[in-house]
Amino acid sequence: MAMIPVVQAGVLAVYGVIISYLLTVTINSESVISLEDGYKYLSAGLSVGLACFASGCGMALYLKKLNEDGYFFVSKGKSEPANSAGASKKGDFVTFILCLIFLEAIGLYGLVVALFLVG
Repeated sequence: MAMIPVVQAGVLAVYGVIISYLLTVTINSESVISLEDGYKYLSAGLSVGLACFASGCGMALYLKKLNEDGYFFVSKGKSEPANSAGASKKGDFVTFILCLIFLEAIGLYGLVVALFLVG
């Protein structure tokens, strides 16, 4: 379970690599870039960068809140941990994954906007 946010952060980084590659190919294919195209490319890079940054910050705040509240996750059908009398709360794994997916969707929306701008 601890690797899921790490993998999602890697996916968010790949969004930036995709846009940087497309921008590099587009800029190298043109001999002169107009001012309008330059601002489109700048806004494409900013849209994917800031959207992925916001997505990563949201994931960090969500995971921090879960850790502070003492949640732990178990699969269905498993027994309670030995120290069930502690202050920890049992969390639902599906809810955890859905929250992370919705937070990653913010970065995906930034990628879609950047793809429209590079278009």
